[in-house]
Amino acid sequence: MNNPIVPTIEHSTNGLVVTSETIAKGAGVQHKNVLEMIAKHEARIKRFGTLAFETRKSGGAPTRVALLNEQQSTLIMSFMRNTEQVMDFKEALVDGFFKMAEQIKHPSMLTEEEIVHRALEIQTNKVLALSSKLEVIQPKADYVDTFVADEDLITFRTLASDLEVGERDLRDALIYSGWIYSQTKSRWSNTKEKLIPVTRYSAMADKKQYFQAVLNHDVPRFGGEVMHTLKVTAPGASAIARLLIRLANQYGSFEESILPLETRYNEKKAS
Repeated sequence: MNNPIVPTIEHSTNGLVVTSETIAKGAGVQHKNVLEMIAKHEARIKRFGTLAFETRKSGGAPTRVALLNEQQSTLIMSFMRNTEQVMDFKEALVDGFFKMAEQIKHPSMLTEEEIVHRALEIQTNKVLALSSKLEVIQPKADYVDTFVADEDLITFRTLASDLEVGERDLRDALIYSGWIYSQTKSRWSNTKEKLIPVTRYSAMADKKQYFQAVLNHDVPRFGGEVMHTLKVTAPGASAIARLLIRLANQYGSFEESILPLETRYNEKKAS
């Protein structure tokens, strides 16, 4: 056996993982090729657990990496051509997961120095990951501040696309944060020949400067009222971009903020 790259096995919310970047280095292939392989076999990979991604700073530029558990990384390695380097790294990867699992089961096996080093390594990785996420969001917030004209009205779909977040996640975050609220009523649909739910979004009183309700007289009325579409003003777009940065800073990423925000929101409603 040659001297393969010793894979760094990391702790994550999904357990022990190895990054796609580590796999690329260990197998001697380009990282983009590993990501392409993951995309191609995504359905198979997801059979062995959640397929998670993070944006990390690598060589001065943010890099999107996949976090793969033992089964997922083993599956990816099985798709690669068995060169000597690939086979050596497969063996090192199996050994790395086994040793890390043993260290978790038997923490006394670690020296005090190793424990401190491991804790610092985990914390450093978390800080680097968070910094990279904020670096990705901050230019988008700057873009909104610079290029959105004062008179512009922006749809939630457009703003979500500009900030590279899900439209549903964006709406949910604004509801859970007390910026907007939703109302749902049923109306008869002639085309579907049944009652269908219709949702209308409105701004909370203290956030009305961030939104504008655009009346739509061409659609059925909403509970006797004229239906409106809620759009975002230029100051609102800027404020929302800053909100995403705060949530990413507090929870590690914007996406990871949705569940705790929802939990807190439901608890307040129940009390």
